[in-house]
Amino acid sequence: MRQRGVTQVVLAGIATSAGVESTARSAYDLGYNVTLVVDAMTDRDADAHRHSVEKIFPRLGERATTDEVLTLLKEALLGRATPSQWDPCAAPPF
Repeated sequence: MRQRGVTQVVLAGIATSAGVESTARSAYDLGYNVTLVVDAMTDRDADAHRHSVEKIFPRLGERATTDEVLTLLKEALLGRATPSQWDPCAAPPF
């Protein structure tokens, strides 16, 4: 991914507390900017899901909704999103 210039990963999926969380940790550890689409993930254990979303994910990246991510992608395609909107060090666009 680095060779292709990828700096941002956007994550969603099932098994929030296992698959999504471990992927987010790996991406963060590898230096990627991580966006977690919290309304596009689920877990069999509601408490584990809630813990990941509320306690773990804020330390690994920024949280967003599907609508927020799609809006930014659309704006980027139309040339209206600025690079700072995807920079985790800048003020979060979400």
